[in-house]
Amino acid sequence: MGYDTERNPVVLCDDCAYLLSETVVRYHWTEPEYEKVAPESKLWRYMDLSKFLSMIGKKTLYFASAESFEDIFEGAKGTLERKEKWDAFYLDFFREAIQIAPGMKPEDLTDEYIEENTTRLLSELNASGNARRKHTFISCWHCNESESEAMWKLYSTNVNNALAIQTTYQQLYEALDKDPAIKIGKVKYIDFSKRFSSVNGSFWYKRKAFEHEREVRAIITSHQAHSGIEKAVDLEKLISAVYISPYAPKWFEDVVRDVMQKYELNKPLYYSEMLKTPFY
Repeated sequence: MGYDTERNPVVLCDDCAYLLSETVVRYHWTEPEYEKVAPESKLWRYMDLSKFLSMIGKKTLYFASAESFEDIFEGAKGTLERKEKWDAFYLDFFREAIQIAPGMKPEDLTDEYIEENTTRLLSELNASGNARRKHTFISCWHCNESESEAMWKLYSTNVNNALAIQTTYQQLYEALDKDPAIKIGKVKYIDFSKRFSSVNGSFWYKRKAFEHEREVRAIITSHQAHSGIEKAVDLEKLISAVYISPYAPKWFEDVVRDVMQKYELNKPLYYSEMLKTPFY
């Protein structure tokens, strides 16, 4: 980022950097850990009425702390039984990095110095894993062209008192004001008994046992928040429609409709497609 010869502010890649007459900031960019979501992909968020009331009343989207999730593998690098392999790899990595670091004097690189700092770096790496669970906040969505019976039961405490909001990736992105601090992508499902996740992207990985969730998540990192973050959201941009649980009684529809009218949420309200009557 800098200025061209006519003093216009510009952002250029390395290949075009020669066009800068003055460099102000140089950014290091890497490919994201997560898989990107197609703009038109349908996303669903299943919730109880109380969470829906909180969302539309406050006009916020709640991002829960990774520490609060039931899945103990949230943010995990691998299984404990394979930690020796993880540690061995990074001990070798840090040992080599210390020896080739710019500015290091050969006479200072004693075996004792190398091993002391190698151990320190590994300890700091391991500590950062637990720290990131405290500072990572997540909003979870189900990616599917249609609603999911399993999701109705999994993500609503009382399925008789549940609803879902339907949106798309593009709507979610725009409803959050295209905030570059919020990363949105697909979760990857892996076998932790055979491979590790990632040093910096572990919150984009889950166990294969959760593959049915087809999860897309939005992630915020914050060192100020604790239990959760309520992020301002444009509900008109976010919500395409609201769906009522197939297990909800008729009076529940009336309650949801009244709530939507009260908060001037002028969006379509449907009963679940699962309520349609078959013939044999």
